Amino acid sequence: ACCVMPAMADSRKVVTLGADLTQDQQNTMLKYFGVSADSVDIIYINNNDEREHLGSFVPLEQIGTKTFSCALVAPTNIQVKTANLSWVTCNMIASTLSTSGVTNCQVVAASPFEVSGTGALTGVMMAYETASEITLDESKKELANEELVTTGNLADEVGQSKATAVINETKLQVIENNITDITEITNIVNNISNDYDVTISDAQSEEIASLMQKIAEQEYDITQLKATLERVQANVAGDAGASEEEQAKAEQKAQEAEAAAAEAVQETESEEDGSVISIDESTE
Repeated sequence: ACCVMPAMADSRKVVTLGADLTQDQQNTMLKYFGVSADSVDIIYINNNDEREHLGSFVPLEQIGTKTFSCALVAPTNIQVKTANLSWVTCNMIASTLSTSGVTNCQVVAASPFEVSGTGALTGVMMAYETASEITLDESKKELANEELVTTGNLADEVGQSKATAVINETKLQVIENNITDITEITNIVNNISNDYDVTISDAQSEEIASLMQKIAEQEYDITQLKATLERVQANVAGDAGASEEEQAKAEQKAQEAEAAAAEAVQETESEEDGSVISIDESTE
């Protein structure tokens, strides 16, 4: 299941292509995205871009030496979707983008063959700024990259769904309740890990808590952020080991958060005569 972001009008689609793809492979990806080269803006992402954006957090062997993964980004109301990415999932992208400050983004991240997906993630943020003509806050972008790596490293040990559930639920509780005390955050990390039957070391707990403390110190639109995070949580709950009752509660929370976000935007629309957003869920 994939997460959907709100929509923004009067923007254009941007495609990022891995610079090491052949021309035939580039054409294959454009066809997969359902666009033509003359209908979108194209950004070529190379290995230096990956290292610049992720090198401080991702081991270089994970980044590799060539860039193949691609992304389509457009501020519209279509789901986050991934294909042939082994390390980055659609829910990881949705949660990470929320940390970067994005509240209105369609993402399709893919590759013509299986790769980790670090190149696609790098391209998503670069493409979003081009598509929306909005410059994301550098501190939030850096925290988003750090979050992705923290989630990915935990996923290597406990699985992608459990790792996403732990990180996402911790972030939701910390931001929603405006918690910045490191001891309190650490307790939340440990409690949520226990809830999902995830065993983490003291070092991992400290790493996650430190990240969440830095995220808590940023300013976010909590209504829109909560809608995204609740949807991610509902998407991963079942695979993360939640009971059917807990899954139902997560789904209800997601629907309530999405309704609140839509209502908030509609109120803004009536005041500013802007675009209406919609939030939906779909399954690959």
